[in-house]
Amino acid sequence: MKIDDNKAVRDVSNKIRALVIGHTGATGSALLDTLIASPNCDSIIAIGRRESSRHAGSPKLTQYIVDDMLEISSLNPEIARGSNAAFCCIGTTFNDVFKRSKSAEYKSVDFGIATAFSKFSKQSNVDFFGIITGERSDSKSRYHMTRVKGETEDFVVAQNFNRVAILRPGLLNRGKGRRGWLEQIFTVGGIFGIPVSDLADGLYSMALTQTDRVVKYETKDIKKKINYYQQNIKNN
Repeated sequence: MKIDDNKAVRDVSNKIRALVIGHTGATGSALLDTLIASPNCDSIIAIGRRESSRHAGSPKLTQYIVDDMLEISSLNPEIARGSNAAFCCIGTTFNDVFKRSKSAEYKSVDFGIATAFSKFSKQSNVDFFGIITGERSDSKSRYHMTRVKGETEDFVVAQNFNRVAILRPGLLNRGKGRRGWLEQIFTVGGIFGIPVSDLADGLYSMALTQTDRVVKYETKDIKKKINYYQQNIKNN
């Protein structure tokens, strides 16, 4: 589907009340920065295995600690009641994706936790669900990595949220100090790849502006949403 930022957008006077997982990772932490700074975001509930100490002082943010994220769908949905936008920023690091020894862990995180969160978000009656998967995601792929991502996408879509944004970026740039050696090589020391701070802006932009029920955003579409948010919403 073509992404057209000139079409009428949603009324952003209905402020975002965010529900987030993966908030201590690179992209999730960047998303908290974006949400906390935005006057269009009213509140944030973040669920994870540990607290983000860097964001702990924000009056917008409430953090819940869960020992086993695979059990997130069994949490009482009342803790997230009132949330209207869920953001799934969980994911395996680039360095571990290609390790055969990490295959089971990869599926447990990128499918198991992500789908459990989608069920919890549905139980909490959120309107919007945004998830970051990856380039060439396809549940029928012969390759384990892209097949798992595709299976996750299919599961999320089947939950029948009012709006779903699926982000399929290529390389991500997690920033100095966060890149592993393989990521360092592929991004040429951070020269290439979408900075996670920009990706977070793009994801938030989709929650604010997307009107279609399900949209799959490839890299070029993500960049359009990033530019739209940074030029028309972020500093206005």
